[in-house]
Amino acid sequence: MICVKRRIAILTIVAVLLGIGLNGQAQSPRDTDSYQESLQAQLEALELAQLLDFAQLLEEEYREYLPSLSLQDVLKGGGSLPSPSGFLGLLLQGLIGELYLSLHLLRQLVVIGILAALLERLSSSFGAKAVVDLAFAICFLVLVILGLQSFQIASSVATATMDQMVGFMYSLIPTLTSLLVAVGSVTSAAVFHPFLWALVGTIASLVQRLLLPMILLSTAFSLVAQFSTELSFPKLGNLLKQGAVLILGVCFIVFSGFMVVRGAIAPVADGISLRTAKYLTKTLIPIAGGMFADTLEVVVGGSLLIKNAVGIFGLVMIMLMVATPLLKVLAMLIVYKIVGALLEPICDKRIVQVLGIMESSLTLVLISLATVALMFFLAITILVGIGNVTVFMR
Repeated sequence: MICVKRRIAILTIVAVLLGIGLNGQAQSPRDTDSYQESLQAQLEALELAQLLDFAQLLEEEYREYLPSLSLQDVLKGGGSLPSPSGFLGLLLQGLIGELYLSLHLLRQLVVIGILAALLERLSSSFGAKAVVDLAFAICFLVLVILGLQSFQIASSVATATMDQMVGFMYSLIPTLTSLLVAVGSVTSAAVFHPFLWALVGTIASLVQRLLLPMILLSTAFSLVAQFSTELSFPKLGNLLKQGAVLILGVCFIVFSGFMVVRGAIAPVADGISLRTAKYLTKTLIPIAGGMFADTLEVVVGGSLLIKNAVGIFGLVMIMLMVATPLLKVLAMLIVYKIVGALLEPICDKRIVQVLGIMESSLTLVLISLATVALMFFLAITILVGIGNVTVFMR
């Protein structure tokens, strides 16, 4: 009986000591320090200065909405960002500012439209109808020139924005793929890095050198059809416009389909490989293997956190890069809608149709720019999600 009591007492003391040791180990600051040191070492090795330099391309009021990639903010999960309502208010303020800058275009279009309508109303007062037709033709040509200038401005803004986004993606893709390798997504990184590197430039070049010229030619043919019945190319203009829309849609479907399919398959293989490697390490190397596996967990956890922070930075950066150009093109589009609604009751139908043609052309430019930004946004989202799925599968 005494031996049994001694054994129970000894077992109780050992259990208490083990519990204290485990609690002390769980709450020891050494693990936290080693985790932070691992994060700091990885952040320094990544050389994120090139990514952070792109923040200088943003409007000054947008920079406060950009996540920080410092150690403290990464540990906090990206740090504290302003509220979405404040960002929406900033976008609304930017749209109002762009509309104010476009007031001169609105005034010019309205004045030309009213002058054309006045010439049409006074045509009965002139002895020679040719004089009135000549004056109307001059007003019509001035209106067409203003419309083409607006399209050129919108096209230049879209081209410059795509160049900025492509440069940013070329800096972001190697960083994200390196972090994918660090969390064990070796297969995913090997598949997506060359594919995205080639596809990002291909998409931007396709839109800049094919789609935008097609939209311009479609606009020119449609405007010529309104100016002269002898040189009418309405079907050719519509064919070019439909071709641009079809090419843009096919590019988006192929890009998103490949990203989604590969993003669903590759993480499974990476997760299975990681589980196998971890099991073999602990089994074949009983003592050192467990220590190595635990160290690997710390490194992978830090890499996963950094990858998510860099991914959020990239998503917000793409959104802020494209915000001002979209607002600028949208403001011009709204101006043409307003002018068309004001001049429709008093002007010749050709004037109203010219305004409608310019409105549809600017809409295509807006859609093209937004689609390219959406494809880049989707690519970053899937790259970030692949690493998370791989760790989950592990």
